[in-house]
Amino acid sequence: MPANLPPDYFAAEERFRSAESISAKIYCLEEMISRVPKHKGTDHLRAELRRKLSRLKSEQHKKGSVGRHESEYHIEREGAGRIVIIGPTNVGKSALVGTLSHATPKVSDSPYTSWGPTPGMVNFHDIHLQMIDTPPLSAESSKPELFDLVKTADMAVLMLDIRGLTIQQFENSVELLGNHRIVPDFLENDSGKSIPIPTLIAINKIDNKQLLEDFQTFCEIESKDWPIIPLSVKNRLYFDLLSQRCIEIMQLIRIYSKPPGKDADLSQPYVLKTGSTVGDFAGKVHRDFLKNLKTARVWGKHVFNGQRVARDHVLEDGDIVELHI
Repeated sequence: MPANLPPDYFAAEERFRSAESISAKIYCLEEMISRVPKHKGTDHLRAELRRKLSRLKSEQHKKGSVGRHESEYHIEREGAGRIVIIGPTNVGKSALVGTLSHATPKVSDSPYTSWGPTPGMVNFHDIHLQMIDTPPLSAESSKPELFDLVKTADMAVLMLDIRGLTIQQFENSVELLGNHRIVPDFLENDSGKSIPIPTLIAINKIDNKQLLEDFQTFCEIESKDWPIIPLSVKNRLYFDLLSQRCIEIMQLIRIYSKPPGKDADLSQPYVLKTGSTVGDFAGKVHRDFLKNLKTARVWGKHVFNGQRVARDHVLEDGDIVELHI
């Protein structure tokens, strides 16, 4: 196995191993191939992956499928990250995605209204993210492709209903996910074979003071340091808290570019992972900037205005960076 493969490659490889459909395996293989650095040491690996991809596509074609999009669960990634909304029936998943984005999933008080995934784009503090509504988690009706989709997420929001049997909803959801080798990252991975997915619990329908007290009681009963937030899609409450927690869980930061001698462009930030450096930012702007970068100046909370820094300087959310090549 060649050295220096990036972490994203191994994450895609783990999703490939646990994929339950041919289309999902093809998706993961294509992602693996795109993550492999191109040099002599990886020639054999890239050839092997392409052979696997060719065999899978032939098998898919024999089964009468055409292309990699034969499944409605194959959704192209958009934005700086992917959030998949999961949970039991009638907890408000479709209403949440429909309210926060321009997507138009079917919304109804009747159970099992959504039978396929619906993607939308949301803007959380100038960070554009893909948010996907999904059919209910159900031992009887959930398709394997649903769980393959969850495995591609940067995070999941597990929605529950405060007016239902909330603890049972949670336990049933976790059990079903576990049956498909998925575990919320705040729970122990007992088997060691499941894929941990960063997960936020959002308890919906907290539409009045009494229900908020019920939410607080639920948190006290569980008495665990789990990522849980209240939510009222109906009254549009706690949306800012939802956006903040999603950004924290995905570990995203916003960095603004400032051309030398000009004002910073604060309208559209570059989105990087927490811990990213000036060098990472330069590569995000353009690969030539990373190659030719001499120095940089940074404006932010933890530096002097216009402080000169090297390419290994770690950036903070909201920093303004001026690159010099």
